Amino acid sequence: MPPLIYVAGRYRAATREAVAANIEAARQVGIEAARLGWYPVIPHANTAHMELETPEHCDQFWLAGTLELMTRCDAVVLVPGWETSEGTRGEIAKADQLQIPVYRTLEAMPSAVDFIAWLNALQARRA
Repeated sequence: MPPLIYVAGRYRAATREAVAANIEAARQVGIEAARLGWYPVIPHANTAHMELETPEHCDQFWLAGTLELMTRCDAVVLVPGWETSEGTRGEIAKADQLQIPVYRTLEAMPSAVDFIAWLNALQARRA
């Protein structure tokens, strides 16, 4: 099983078109992660535009669900422009709390093979 990497970045925007652009940006990061051997978990794509179809679910419902997804991942990679996202800053804080590695750029993200080797070495040192 490849390691899971959570793709974090802006989702909300002023228009539906801008939200779609944010979803596409996250999808592109996920594609690059998959090329490096990771299995991307992209909440943007998983629940795209569902907030419009389920008004009974408040923002907190969606944020809590995506944070739960992130806790099950091995690492996090950020989508360019994440700095303006309050939700992403919260995801980073939670990842830091859980000691989940956060890669702030695609260039900083190792291949899945290199990540597994690093993780195995870290676990061996802790044993």
